[in-house]
Amino acid sequence: MASFSKGVVEMVFSMASGRPIKCLSLFVGGVLLVQAGCGLAARRHNVLGREAFESGQLSRAISEFQLALQNDPQNSDAYHNLATTYWALGRQANNSQWVDQAEQLFRQSISLDANNLDAHRSLSVLLAQTNRPQFAVDLLQGWHQRQPYSAEPLVELARLQMELGDMNRAANHLADALRIDAYHPRALRAMGYVRESQGQWAMALENYSRSYQADSRQAELIPKIQSLQTRMASETGGLRY
Repeated sequence: MASFSKGVVEMVFSMASGRPIKCLSLFVGGVLLVQAGCGLAARRHNVLGREAFESGQLSRAISEFQLALQNDPQNSDAYHNLATTYWALGRQANNSQWVDQAEQLFRQSISLDANNLDAHRSLSVLLAQTNRPQFAVDLLQGWHQRQPYSAEPLVELARLQMELGDMNRAANHLADALRIDAYHPRALRAMGYVRESQGQWAMALENYSRSYQADSRQAELIPKIQSLQTRMASETGGLRY
């Protein structure tokens, strides 16, 4: 099976996750850089860390996120931010020790908040990109087992399977997610993409439309919905009786 590019998968899944985000956030390279907000000092250092990260000053960002953790040692999101920065630094420098450190920090983030969606997503991406896709699957399946009534682990499993090129498994996970939450916007959006790639235009249109109804912030879905409507009208108009 041919795998889909990370850019395509990110485009399909890169929208609000549904998990409350403290303060601001930044989506970078498939990872959501979260700004934690417990305490004014921690928030200030996270803001400064985010600014440094955006400007490419990764060493400064690490220092700021470490200061945030000094002010709030139990902040799962701050650990996630620090992990994200070490991961970016490790990839830039091709330094496996920094990537390993990022992995441990992501795990620390999860240990402090077992429902941290962003940390689970980020760690699964790291594992997959370091040639450990089965570890990524196991991580997300374990999360699903601990949270069987949440759609989020299933949506992330679908994202991973789509990135690995297994559209059938991705569709199955999305169907399971939608049985839990029939109006989950990310699941509907991703299912729309699956159906569109399979040439099932009517089902794709329905999924995209329901996703937009569930979250109207997805302006990029409007032209896709209109295009499918036009295509279906054209094909219907071409029939002869």
